[in-house]
Amino acid sequence: MKIKFWISFVLLIMYAQTVAAQTTDYSNINVSGWQTQRSDTLDYAQKDYLGKPAFMLMRNYQSATGASLAYPKNLDFTNGSIELDIATPSGQNGFVGIAFHIQDSNHYETVYFRPGSSGTGYAVQYMPKKKPEFNWWDYEDLYWQSTATLPDTDWFHVKIVVQGKDMKVYLNRQSTPVMTRTDLDPSLPHGSLNVA
Repeated sequence: MKIKFWISFVLLIMYAQTVAAQTTDYSNINVSGWQTQRSDTLDYAQKDYLGKPAFMLMRNYQSATGASLAYPKNLDFTNGSIELDIATPSGQNGFVGIAFHIQDSNHYETVYFRPGSSGTGYAVQYMPKKKPEFNWWDYEDLYWQSTATLPDTDWFHVKIVVQGKDMKVYLNRQSTPVMTRTDLDPSLPHGSLNVA
């Protein structure tokens, strides 16, 4: 019996703002301009979720060591703001996030959200990924994580501001960040953005 796990629904609106104050709007995705990993275990689609247009990544099985990326081929983000609405139909079992400074599928920085850990110090996690497997356990200490209140399956707004080694993560247009980092990985200074 084949079970499909929905790992994330993403993208009502995503904006990436670079140092040159250029704004790129990805609210209408043309998949041919994106790097994706469609295979027999991963698929994607553009559909509606809770009444809003979404770019959806779907996994046919769950893996604690796997991550799925979809990102624009010709975007090179260094510093600026990333904003999007994000959700996961998997609810408390779901993980959904944003990768940035993507060099390839094994080298990037990521901030991801765990609805099942809402209200705890494990709700939001930052990590640089530089290994073939998604090595979240290397960053499991609370030093890499922070508390946030997340909906199980509904949309929430995320804004990430990156400037050099500094990053702030805001949720639902609040003025206080839920996560602040001053130690972004210097070996990953720029690259594309993942929206799933």
